[in-house]
Amino acid sequence: IAETIRISNEYFEFRDDVVNSYIKFSQSFAKILSEDIKNKVHEECFVNNKFWPEPLIQVNPFYRPGKSLEELCKEGVLHEKCKDIFSIHGTPLDLYLHQEQAIDFATNKNSFVVTTGTGSGKSLCFFIPIINEVLKQKEQEASEGIKTTKAIIVYPMNALANSQKEEIEKFLNNLDFPLITVGRYTGQENQAQREEIKRNPPDILLTNFMMLELMLMRPSDRGIIEKCKGLKFLVLDELHTYRGRQGSDVALLIRKLKQRIGSADLICVGTSATMSSIGERYKQNEAVAKFASQLFGIDL
Repeated sequence: IAETIRISNEYFEFRDDVVNSYIKFSQSFAKILSEDIKNKVHEECFVNNKFWPEPLIQVNPFYRPGKSLEELCKEGVLHEKCKDIFSIHGTPLDLYLHQEQAIDFATNKNSFVVTTGTGSGKSLCFFIPIINEVLKQKEQEASEGIKTTKAIIVYPMNALANSQKEEIEKFLNNLDFPLITVGRYTGQENQAQREEIKRNPPDILLTNFMMLELMLMRPSDRGIIEKCKGLKFLVLDELHTYRGRQGSDVALLIRKLKQRIGSADLICVGTSATMSSIGERYKQNEAVAKFASQLFGIDL
């Protein structure tokens, strides 16, 4: 649990310098002649600290450690190339327990929802299982001479899709040769990029729910969905954004997608930093599971 600690101003000399400079600046363009107003402004700003609050420092929570990627690869849980991909300066990542649990859910073909704090590696909870599955499928595709999209990841904002594409490609660049492809179809692409996705389906497709709707409905984009037959993963990032009317729209969209691609063993994944904070932990889990079950059209 994050703990907020109030620190005395004497430890924040730089902060004090900035605040004092701002005080001088803010007072330079206004001269208050009325004594009562001047006294009130002084009281609020300098006595009650309404204009610049006292400094706060927040300690991030400590997440329970899990196994390393190297261990999971040695145990045969993950493809051996996963430890090379998900590494920093050649050292495979050590996982948090919730990341290890997510990998366990995925490798056992179970859908799941990850609700954990910012900075806890939620993206790796689905990227690692997806890459693991793609590596296995690559071997089968090479023998059969086919290529399909194995995972669709839906983001509520294009900025998230862009940053996540950069993040996963950093890991994929750890390989000496291109093996796994990541495509983006969010409405930002030019005609040549859209045609390339249709002609050469990426292993992982990043999109938003509006473009996913168009891919299902627009005749010129239906070829993209046709290459998603046998889809293995459907991920909704920032799950808490899909509520109310938008949540209903996305729930229907998911059902249309599942009907079109016919993936009986589709793994649905949702992630969010905040979903439910009411009641005891098991009550929160029940609420999240119920919401996700309704949205994905599955039992969690």
